[in-house]
Amino acid sequence: MLNYFEMAASQIGTIFRVPRENPELVEAKLAAFTRQVPMMYALVVVNTTALAITFYGTAPHLLTVYLPAAFDAICVIRILSWLRARNTTLSLNQAVEKLTGSIIFAGILGVAFTAWSLSLFPYGDAYSKSHVAFFMAVTSIGCGFCLMHLRAAALIVMALVVVPFAFFFGSSDNVVFVSIAFNFVVVIGAVLFMLLGNYSDFEKRVNSEKALRIKQAELQVLSDKNFRNSNIDSLTGLRNRRNFFAELERGIVNTEHSSGGLLLGILDLDGFKPINDIHGHHTGDRLLVEVADRLRAHLAPHVFLGRLGGDEFVMFSDQLLDPDAIVEAEESIENLFDIPFEIDDITVSISCSIGYAEFPDTARTAQDLFERADYALFFAKQHKRGKAVRFSAEHEADIREASSVSRALASADLERELWIAYQPIIDAETQQPASFEALARWKSPELGNVPPMSFIVAAERSGMIGQLTPLLLRKALEGAATWPEHVRISFNLSAVDVASPLSILKIIAVVQQSKVKASRIDFEITETAVMGNLAQATEALNALKALGARISLDDFGTGYSSLSCIRELPLDKVKIDRSFISKIETDSAARLILRTMLGLCNGLGHDCIVEGVESGEQVDFLSKEHCRFMQGYFFAKPMGIEQVGDYLASVQHGVLAERTAG
Repeated sequence: MLNYFEMAASQIGTIFRVPRENPELVEAKLAAFTRQVPMMYALVVVNTTALAITFYGTAPHLLTVYLPAAFDAICVIRILSWLRARNTTLSLNQAVEKLTGSIIFAGILGVAFTAWSLSLFPYGDAYSKSHVAFFMAVTSIGCGFCLMHLRAAALIVMALVVVPFAFFFGSSDNVVFVSIAFNFVVVIGAVLFMLLGNYSDFEKRVNSEKALRIKQAELQVLSDKNFRNSNIDSLTGLRNRRNFFAELERGIVNTEHSSGGLLLGILDLDGFKPINDIHGHHTGDRLLVEVADRLRAHLAPHVFLGRLGGDEFVMFSDQLLDPDAIVEAEESIENLFDIPFEIDDITVSISCSIGYAEFPDTARTAQDLFERADYALFFAKQHKRGKAVRFSAEHEADIREASSVSRALASADLERELWIAYQPIIDAETQQPASFEALARWKSPELGNVPPMSFIVAAERSGMIGQLTPLLLRKALEGAATWPEHVRISFNLSAVDVASPLSILKIIAVVQQSKVKASRIDFEITETAVMGNLAQATEALNALKALGARISLDDFGTGYSSLSCIRELPLDKVKIDRSFISKIETDSAARLILRTMLGLCNGLGHDCIVEGVESGEQVDFLSKEHCRFMQGYFFAKPMGIEQVGDYLASVQHGVLAERTAG
């Protein structure tokens, strides 16, 4: 029984309190109340005034003048108060307090007007008394409808009117008044039923709208998450490749409409991959985040900044078109990398190469603009590492040439058109060729003799290098099979070759099927090629060494991290680039550098080969520095396989010795 009363009390409490736990419902109640309450007070003012006039002259002035005037004044004040509240934003607590106050005031108002109207009843005639009943019925019903969104206030007002009304008129001796009381109670019951139903619908609608807003918010969060996943790089928080191309397309369209221009830059980190390989991917990722933060803080808000993937970043702007401003921007970005990066307990130093292209000067579409900026970056990586390069007319000519080379290469009869030239590497101690370097040559029916750098790069970019390398190696080994056993052959591998396990397997298969022992083969690789993926390159070179071949590092000294290459890779030989020998006759610094490099290689136990030897003075210098192996035009230019036999025969008769002595 106690639980029943507790439950009933709880339900009654729920009906008569403002639902603070549902802010949306409180807000909706207040909004509806603010619209309807002024109308209710206006109704009360009109009805009160009309009833007071009816009893004026028959009832005391206190009941017909002073009290009605006071009631009307209070109602007008309340009207003004609620009208002002329409332009005021209330907090949840303020809204609850205002609605709770309205419930209390509704009770006071109901008691006051019921008492006042019934106190007039004895002073009137039959018509005036009927007006009292009419006043109480109409006012209570009108107030009930105006207060229906604040259920507690509506119930209080109607209860404070209906109960006294029913008791007062129902206990009358007049059958008419008794009938009115009965009729009023029935009508009020129907009105209450409608009011409670309308309130329930109102509450359900508010809660449904709340649920809809929550669902929309969840969908918006999901949409934002999907947008972020598809447009934002998860590591750095920058825009990703997909978003970059979309924004670039949009930027070009806007630029075309405004007859303006747009500058696109692609930035690539120099030296990132060694750091990633040596210190691990965690450090590499941290470095990328630091780079992104540094760029983000440095670049102006109007510059789009994104990450293409790996260690490549992209930026573009339609406000950076003045040549001096472009140069200043290039230098400022390069200077960003002068300060080392501190990652955990590691200090790392890197630089960046940048390729720029301008719209519409160098391209008319987003894809063409990107490709030209990418080519400028490629040129910077090859020739101006650590600097910015802008796409130029010369680059456009290079692209056209590369395109024609790629087309001709795709349709070439590789077996017939490719051939091998051989250049000897001389052993200074024996004055005999220790080996020959195999140099790829291509004579195209369409283009004529194509430089190796042109068609090798084209083959790498098009993916055809996987066809060229085994074919060239087979041709080189077929020529070497006729040489004396002590003469070695040196063959160059590309970056694509050492990055692909399948390519290494093909190379091993060619060696095993040839008539040349693997122990006679030197595979040359540049450090630029191996630094793309040092771990994979090391694994590939170890596989070739396990076959019996030897490994030579080509173009030593020209790359970014030569010393780390010598330490990390399974090397047997080092070839010093020709740029270090060309100035030793006149440049003391060049002599010192070359002497140091020779000492380093000898100290590490690696055979050292100096390329580009073209004079007797250079030979004398290298001999004094205990350089055993040399290569260059001073000894012989590259020759076809038919000439190699004659050359070997001539050196056996001392022709080479006579030349070096002379």
